[in-house]
Amino acid sequence: MKLFLLPALLASTSIAAELTIKTGPLESSLSIDTSFIPTEVETFQVSPKQWTSFVVKELVDHGTEVQAGDPLVTFEAEDYQKKLLESKESAKSRQIALAKAERELADLKISTPRTLEGLKLTHDRAKEALDDFTESGRALNEEDARERLEGSKRSLSYYEEELKQLLKMYEEDGITEETEEIILKRQRASVKSARFALKRAEKRSAWALNKEIPRQAVDLKRAFDDALLAYETGKVNLPRALEEKTLALAKTKRDHAEADQKLAELEADAKFLSIVAPANGIIYHGEINKHSWALGNSDKFMKEKGAIPADTVFMSLIPEGRTLSLHGTIGQADRLNLSSDASGSAEVDGLKNTTFPTAITTLSNAPDGEGKFRVAMSVELAADSPIVTGMKAKVKLITFRKEDAMSVPSSAITTKDEVSTVKLKMADGKDEIREVKLGRVVGDKTEILEGLEADQVILVPDPPKK
Repeated sequence: MKLFLLPALLASTSIAAELTIKTGPLESSLSIDTSFIPTEVETFQVSPKQWTSFVVKELVDHGTEVQAGDPLVTFEAEDYQKKLLESKESAKSRQIALAKAERELADLKISTPRTLEGLKLTHDRAKEALDDFTESGRALNEEDARERLEGSKRSLSYYEEELKQLLKMYEEDGITEETEEIILKRQRASVKSARFALKRAEKRSAWALNKEIPRQAVDLKRAFDDALLAYETGKVNLPRALEEKTLALAKTKRDHAEADQKLAELEADAKFLSIVAPANGIIYHGEINKHSWALGNSDKFMKEKGAIPADTVFMSLIPEGRTLSLHGTIGQADRLNLSSDASGSAEVDGLKNTTFPTAITTLSNAPDGEGKFRVAMSVELAADSPIVTGMKAKVKLITFRKEDAMSVPSSAITTKDEVSTVKLKMADGKDEIREVKLGRVVGDKTEILEGLEADQVILVPDPPKK
C-alpha cells in the first residue's frame, strides 16, 4: 500500500530533533493493477451429451466485428452424420428385438401354466399306471401268461385225444377209406400245430414271467419317477423362467429407453456443429468472465483442424454498446484496509495526462484459491473512448483521508506494555513524558487521537546511524 502526506504535514517533518505539532490532511491510498472487462458478455462452449469430436472447419478471427446471425465457428460434420445414421438404424433393430421379446414373454405367460398342467397330467397318469400294475395288473399279466400256456397244453391234449379216437375207430372198421385218410391226415397236422403252439406258448410264458412283466414293472416305475421329477422341476423352474423372461424384458426396455435417450441427445448435439452470433458485437477468442479475459489454451485449438474440448469456453462475444468496468485483485492486508465505498481514479498506459474516475461496485468478502480478493469498479469513459476489453489500467483508490488529522513521526512514539508515550518539550525548557492515544499509521506518520494539542513541541529521536 502506498501512503501519502499532504505538503503542510511534510513541511513539519523538516525539524530534526524538535517538532511543532500541526493538524492537516492525512491520506492513504491503494494502487491496483486492473483490466477492462465488459459488464455484459456472451460466451460460447460446446456441451454435448453424446458427440465428442468437435474439429474446427471454419471460425472467425479474434477481434472480428460480427452481425447477428453471422457464423462464428463451424465443425466437421461427416463423422457425426455417419454416427447418427448408424444410431437410427440400430434403433430400428432394437425396436424389432423389443417387439420379439414382448411376444415371447406373452407366449410364455400362456405356455407356462399349460406346460405345468401337462407335466402334472403325465405325472398323474404315470402314477395311475404304476398303482394299477402294482395292485392288480402284474398278477393278471402273470396269470394270463400261465393261462395261455395251460390253454396250449389243453389244446394239444384235445387234438391228440381226437387223433387217438379216430385211429381206434378206423382200425375197428378194418378198412380205411380215402376220406378217412384225409381226416386222419388233417388231425395229425392239427396235433403237430398244437405241439408247436405249446412249445411257443411255453417260451412266451417263460419270457413274460421272467422278463417282460418284471421289465414292465421297472419301466412303469421309471416312467413315474421321471414324470414326478419333471413335474417337481417344472413347478420350480417354469415360474423362474417366466420371471427371468419378465426381468429380461424389463431390462431390455430400460436399455431401449436409454438408447433412445442417447439417440435424442445425439440429435440435439447437432446444434453445436454450427454456432452463429446471437447479436452484433466483437468476437474474442478465449473466455471473458466477470473478472478477466484469458486466452487460456485456446490458441492450441482455435484454428482450422483444431479440436475444441467439451465444456470449455473458447469464444466470447462483446455486444454492441457494451459498458466496461475494471477488475483486479488485492491481498489480505489491502482487503482489511479497503472499504466497499472507496473511490479513486484510473490511469491507462498510452493515454498520458488522462485519468478516469472509478468507484468500487463489488468487493469480495472471501478469498479465491490463491488467497486474493476480487475488486470490481465502475469507470467513466467517453462514448468514443479507444479503450477496449482486455486493456490494463492502474487504479489508485483512497483508503483513508482525514482533513484535520494530528500526526507525528512514528519514531517519536515509544510503546511499552501497551502504553504509548511521546517526549514533550515544555515552555520552561524541561521534558515531559506524555501518554497518547494512537490512531492510523500512514507511512512513517502515526495519527494522535488524544494526549497532544496543536502547537505543542515534541522531541523526535535522531534516526539511527547506518
